[in-house]
Amino acid sequence: MVNLVSNFWWIPLYPLIGAALIAFFRRGVSFLAPAAVSLSFLHGLAVWLSPRSGPLDHTLSQWMPGLPMAFHADALSLLMVLIISGIGLLIHLYSLSYMAGEDGFWRYFACLNLFVFFMLLLVLANNLIFLFAGWEGVGLASYLLIGFHHDRPTVNRNANKAFLYNRAGDAGFLLGALILLDSLGSVDFSVINAAPATSATLAAALLLAFGATGKSAQLPLFVWLPDAMVGPTPVSALIHAATMVTAGIYLFARLQPFLLAHPEAGLLIASLGAITSLLAATIALVENDIKRILAYSTVSQLGLMFLAAGLGAASAAMFHVATHAFFKALLFLTAGNIIHGLRGEQDIRFMGGLHDKMPWTFRLMTLAGLSLAGLPGLAGFFSKEAILHAAAAHPLLLAMALLSAFLTALYTSRMLWAVFYGSYRREAHEAHGFMLHSLWPLGLGSALAGFFGPHPPLSWPLLLASATASLGGLYFGRNIRIPGLIEAFLKRRWFVSEAYELVLVTGLTHHGSRLLLWFDLHIIDSFNRFLTTLASLLSSLASLFDRLVVDGLVHLIAFTTELLSYPLRLLQSGRIHHYALVLLLTLALTLGWYRLA
Repeated sequence: MVNLVSNFWWIPLYPLIGAALIAFFRRGVSFLAPAAVSLSFLHGLAVWLSPRSGPLDHTLSQWMPGLPMAFHADALSLLMVLIISGIGLLIHLYSLSYMAGEDGFWRYFACLNLFVFFMLLLVLANNLIFLFAGWEGVGLASYLLIGFHHDRPTVNRNANKAFLYNRAGDAGFLLGALILLDSLGSVDFSVINAAPATSATLAAALLLAFGATGKSAQLPLFVWLPDAMVGPTPVSALIHAATMVTAGIYLFARLQPFLLAHPEAGLLIASLGAITSLLAATIALVENDIKRILAYSTVSQLGLMFLAAGLGAASAAMFHVATHAFFKALLFLTAGNIIHGLRGEQDIRFMGGLHDKMPWTFRLMTLAGLSLAGLPGLAGFFSKEAILHAAAAHPLLLAMALLSAFLTALYTSRMLWAVFYGSYRREAHEAHGFMLHSLWPLGLGSALAGFFGPHPPLSWPLLLASATASLGGLYFGRNIRIPGLIEAFLKRRWFVSEAYELVLVTGLTHHGSRLLLWFDLHIIDSFNRFLTTLASLLSSLASLFDRLVVDGLVHLIAFTTELLSYPLRLLQSGRIHHYALVLLLTLALTLGWYRLA
């Protein structure tokens, strides 16, 4: 009998096999795709429930010294396995109805399975480089899913944008991993977490944090995530709920002792998270596209997770990852029901009065929205309260977190009132089948998941502040009116895109090209001219050397030979009687010398 615990490394392989079978056969997609993810979930659940004396490890092969292809399963990674495969399964089931009749149906599910495989690989890896393989694979799969409707120019542009922004962050991740490999000789998590703090490890921590800002959509690399909403709505749910964008949070949780040894990096991460959370929440206040509202909401919630992780409260961050997985997946999928029921409409200004036309979608989306807003008693309230407790020692960060919580309730209330109340404007119909029934587990989790998390010690001031922020935001959000100047400013998204345009496009491309032209004309060309002059001078010197030295030596040898041969030339008259006379004289002298001797 197969030992499911010791063979835990099979968990990510099921969706990989599913993706391969779907791509090869292109048949039976409706069964193969959810079945593969179901096997991962059931296997992960079996390992989670089994008695274990400690973490599980399995090495597939030794790729190179210090870099094994190995898996590691502990409470943290198994929690992520259950979230990824569980939420992923529900999204697969939802997609069966939502994507029915779409061209490329098999391609969609093959990419969806591939995405789940890479995400499971990421959370089960036991070292940074193996994790990076999953990290990059998730980026590739998300690019394919965001660009699913590749015949639309806007879709292609935004898919490329997501891909390139992630590559920028991934470059920082890879540099940080290589620095750790060089300084520690290993990128195993246990080695990294036990390493003493040095300037090299601090640089690596900062680079890894930069990598996380790309994948988890934080300043300065967050602008790709709202634009990724051009993908199918279930893809948005999968990316935002508990998978790709939480990879950075998982990385911080996995390297928590390493970050605690570098408080400078932790404080920077927390500060970036707080600023991003506030910035994204204010933009969500003026957005009218329902999916983009939820996208900016995800950026804001990830900022709160960054805040907690940076301050050393990895358990609070992961608690919010778990609760966020339920209510954000539910929000996106109910938004998909609304878009589907309104035949593609996404602008909340053209919605209204849907609480009677779509009663179950209304109830489920309201439940998820209230959980996101942190209504006391629901899942989001408990996890946000844990984050506030983690920030209690930093008054400024705590104030920013509370303001972000208030703004979250504000834009959530605005969205819910705009969609479900007011006058009925468009013909709509309630979802059915998997598009409705796959949402019930998410609704249950949005309501109850908060009761199973790591609750901090009770603090009545924080509890009251959190509840007040939530209830106040929900109350004022239904009739919020933002002054025109502020609204215009926020609609430009704090001019972040313009800043990128100024710095990257105008600054680097335009001015950079002019600088490169000047460098080419004055440095490169001058260097070429110098080389040409130097070559000409050296050739002249070589010619002079050839004439004076080489040819002169040849002429000297010839002259010397001619001079030495002159006496012999006198004897070479060409007349036979002269040669006979010389022969007789030579013979006479020889005989005379012999007789005298």
